[in-house]
Amino acid sequence: MIRIAVFLASAVLLALLFGARSADSRVADPLRVAWLTDEAAASARAADAALDAAENLMRDAIDEARRGQAAAVGGPEDPTPALEAAGLGFEAAATPLADAHAALVRLGWTLRAIDPQETSPQLGLLPADLVAVGAQWLAAALPSAALGDMRRQAESTLEALNDGLAALDDDDPSGALEAIDRATGHLEQVREFQVADVDGQDVSTLGYWVDTVDALIDAARDIAVAAQAGDAAALAAAQAAYDAAATNAGRADQALTIALGEAATGITGPASTSSADALRAVAAARDQLAGLSILR
Repeated sequence: MIRIAVFLASAVLLALLFGARSADSRVADPLRVAWLTDEAAASARAADAALDAAENLMRDAIDEARRGQAAAVGGPEDPTPALEAAGLGFEAAATPLADAHAALVRLGWTLRAIDPQETSPQLGLLPADLVAVGAQWLAAALPSAALGDMRRQAESTLEALNDGLAALDDDDPSGALEAIDRATGHLEQVREFQVADVDGQDVSTLGYWVDTVDALIDAARDIAVAAQAGDAAALAAAQAAYDAAATNAGRADQALTIALGEAATGITGPASTSSADALRAVAAARDQLAGLSILR
């Protein structure tokens, strides 16, 4: 009977001891929680460092992409190298992004071990997504180069036409005809782009510019021919035709600008949107890391 009483007393004592222990693991095993918290902090730092590396590569790639986009619609630079650099930059960013995912997985498991209620940072952006963005920029390089070539042909058309007009001012109809022939050749190159479009992009507004410049070239040629022949009546008629065509020059320049802008947007717009979305995803994940209450 005494033995039974002692056993019951021991059982009650153990129950009291364990019953007094907190259900909160952070209170029940503070040393373990401290170690887990250090591990979580290390994983969070590793994830943030990897995200920072990916973000820097992406921002550099976007800078290259912008340089390529600008080169397609203005300036002498070929946009291809810059756009290819943008594509390779996004592909390179996939590596640190994979490291970030691995660190976030470790962080998630550690956080759940500390507190099942703690929310782990989420990153929906995958390394494959960055490779896909890079492929978009690489695919945009060739049509952007074609667009740049078209623009330079348009600029060369106007330069040759101006040379022809300058020769007419200098009473050099032969020199004017030579320059006007050059302008015609450049305009034909632009016309080919207009017919084929650029990477499937609609450049129909380019037609207004082509028609206007074509009329100016024809009238300038007639002026030169009439000047060579000494035909005053034909010269007057050609000058009147040139003046009429020139009234549309301002609108034609606007049409060219619109055509180039619309084509450029169609070529690189999808890659630009994907790039911005990727940057936002990385920034959101870094904000979540910074806001982890358990690591404060």
